[in-house]
Formats: sequence, structure tokens, C-alpha cells
Amino acid sequence: MITIFRKIRQKLIADKRAYKYLLYAIGEILLVVIGILIALQINNWNENRKLQLKSYDYLQRLKVDLDNVSKDVNSSLKSTERKSKQALIALEALESKELSPSKQKDFERHLKEYFQFQITIQNTTAYNEMLSSGDLGLIKNEWLRSAFADLSDDRDFIIEVNQTNHSAYKNNSGFIEKYVRYNILKTDSISKKVSASYDFNAMANDPFFINQISSQVYTWQDMTWMYKDYQRDVNRLKDSILVELKKYD
Repeated sequence: MITIFRKIRQKLIADKRAYKYLLYAIGEILLVVIGILIALQINNWNENRKLQLKSYDYLQRLKVDLDNVSKDVNSSLKSTERKSKQALIALEALESKELSPSKQKDFERHLKEYFQFQITIQNTTAYNEMLSSGDLGLIKNEWLRSAFADLSDDRDFIIEVNQTNHSAYKNNSGFIEKYVRYNILKTDSISKKVSASYDFNAMANDPFFINQISSQVYTWQDMTWMYKDYQRDVNRLKDSILVELKKYD
């Protein structure tokens, strides 16, 4: 093709047809420019295609992360609701100064789990990877980007609250140890069980002890609300991710 163009150009020059040669030269330049533009367009299309595939992959991984987080939150929520119920049963028994056989199991379990707080919620690893690599812009939906940032902050806050509660109740353990003795069962087993022996009448006649149990009732209820809010946010994000994924169909 280049040889043909060269021969045409030489023939035009030889015939001294400058005007036609000028038009031909301009046409040749335009062809070169158009070829370059087409090549750039193809390259841009390929790059955009790669970014779309990368964005789709991130969205898929974010969905998997949220599924795992949802399982963690549901587990923590169930545990927290159970502990909140047990704390309330313990408070009602102490205030009425009567521990019925039907509520004894929940009462004793509350004593055994008095210091235990759930502090495990999986992180959204794909979001953290996007954040550190500068790929967060691949999430085109601005609300999604903001929602994931809020979810990460909320997770850190919940873990901090759990750890603070755990430390606070551990450091203030003297009042409960005054009436409760913890016994480890099956010491030869890897999975140890703990039983609690206690003086119910003494606890029921100690206003300070009852106030501490009342305080923990509120703590567990507060934690329950926090997990429910977090679970709601996770579910909203999961729904939004599904909407974004459908755009690639």
C-alpha cells in the first residue's frame, strides 16, 4: 500500500500537478490521523473493558465479604439477644427475691457469661484492598463508596465498645466474686466447662449488686440495638451490590 502511494506521489510531482499533489498529501495525512485515532479508540476501549472486568470482580468479592459479615453479625446478634434476655431474667429474679426452677438455668448462665462479650465481626477485605490500591473509584455508585466507609467505621466502633465493656466488667469483678464462685469442670478436657455456685439470698438483698445487674441489662440491650443497626446496613449494602451487578448482565 505504501509503495502504491509513493508511486502516485512521484507521478503527480513528475507531471508538475502541484495542486493535485497538495490535495493528495492532505488526504494522506488525514488517513494517517484517522488511523491513529482508530488505534487510540481501540486501545481506550480495551482499557475500559479491563476496568469494567476489574470493577465487576471487585463487586463480586464485596458481595462475598458482605455474606460472610452478615453471618457473623447474625451469630453475634443471636448471642447478644440471648444474653440480654438472661440478664433481664436475673434482674427480675433478684428484684423479686425469688428464683424459680424454670429460670434457674438462665440465671446461672448469666453469671457464667457475665464477662463475655462478642468482639468478632469479619472485615470487608475487598473494600480495604480497593482503598489501599486506589481502586475505590471503580465503584461508580457514590452512595456505595460512602456506605462501605461508614460500615467499616461502624465495625471498628462496635469492636471498641465490646472491648471496653469486657475490660470494664472484668476490672469491676469484685462485687460479683463476693457472691459467686466459678468452678472449672472437666479439667482434663480441651473444651472446659464452667459452673457457678452462688448465694442467691445474699445477692438479692444487696442493692449495689442488683444495680450492677440492672446496668448490664441496659448494656446488653444497647449492644443488641447496635448489632441490629449494623445488620440492617449490611443488608442494604448487599441489595445495592446486587443492583450494581445486574448492570453488567
